[in-house]
Formats: sequence, C-alpha cells, structure tokens
Amino acid sequence: MSSQQCAIFSELENALSTIERHISILKILLNEQPVGIVRISRETGLPEHKVRYSLKILERERVVEASSQGALISPEFIDNRSAIMDEGKRLMKKLSSMLEALKQVTG
Repeated sequence: MSSQQCAIFSELENALSTIERHISILKILLNEQPVGIVRISRETGLPEHKVRYSLKILERERVVEASSQGALISPEFIDNRSAIMDEGKRLMKKLSSMLEALKQVTG
C-alpha cells in the first residue's frame, strides 16, 4: 500500500504538496521579483490556477504583496525568516516523532 492509498496520510500529502508549491513560488520571487502569475506558472510548470491560489494564500499570510507588475516578497516575510525556519524545524521534529511512533505501531 502506498501513501497515496493510505487514508491516514492523504491530508498530510495534500498539505505537503501545497507547501512545496508555495516554496517553489517563493524561490522564484526571491530571485526575480516582481513576477506575475503567467511567468511563475511557466517557470514552475504549475497550472496558473494553482499559482493564483498559492499567491492568494501567501498574500493573506503576509508573505507576498501584490503590485501592478506582479507579486513581491513582503518585508514582513524578510524580517521573520528565522522564525519561519524555526517553525519548519519544529514541524519536522514533530513529523519525525510521529514516524517513530508509527514504527512502534507497525512493528
């Protein structure tokens, strides 16, 4: 049974895919901002509607800002990079702990 078939991981798989998409968009913005939806889509290979959705979420979370030329990394994101990285590390530790617990359950 793959993780795609295992129901207990489906929500996590979806969340990780969304986060992965957000990160790929942020990488482009860090190198080439401002960047519009079409160009991000072309450079990432992501469909425009997924890029639009990610930008909407990232804007709501104050990670990016909209401009007439395209999306920009927000100053708030730049100022909080270390806290964001710390949160990522915390979540990775939690996932690692869950994997150890799963090993105990599955033998």
